[in-house]
Amino acid sequence: MLRLSSRLFTRVATNFLCYSNAGFGTMRYTLTHEWINFDESTKRGMIGITDFAQGHLGDIVHIELPKSNTQVKKGKNIGGLESVKAVSDIFSPATGKILKVNEALKNDPSIINKSPENDGWIAEVTVESPKEMSELLNAEAYKKHCEEHKDDHQLITQLNFCLLYTSDAADEGLGVDLVGRRIIKK
Repeated sequence: MLRLSSRLFTRVATNFLCYSNAGFGTMRYTLTHEWINFDESTKRGMIGITDFAQGHLGDIVHIELPKSNTQVKKGKNIGGLESVKAVSDIFSPATGKILKVNEALKNDPSIINKSPENDGWIAEVTVESPKEMSELLNAEAYKKHCEEHKDDHQLITQLNFCLLYTSDAADEGLGVDLVGRRIIKK
């Protein structure tokens, strides 16, 4: 049986997490819960949503994939997800060009729930400015962000759920009380 010191184990585990996705390189995260696994030598990256995001969305039932060979800008919408709880946009973590999309998600979007940071990748992109990667969060900073905003994300998910099912009632003067977390008559 192989035994590793805790320090060596941590380094091995960190390297595994950072290099496990599709054989690329460095994982970076956005504040809106997308990830990019970037290979600096090829200036290519795989994009997807995080495990944290899929967990809050619940079962994903539909995906709107970006189109191949289209230019994308960092922070701009490239697609969307529909789950049993909410509808959510997908934002690009980098400026570049979509090389290909994960066609398997069209027939089975639940792959994202099963393997959001591996088999559930959404698109492969060329990155115009590798400098953008340094503006994103590393794994440790992303984990801290999620822990600090856990309640905020739960509220947003609840509100998205409410808004999804009450949007038709907007004409009747209904609104959302953000503090009381309830739907109110205006």
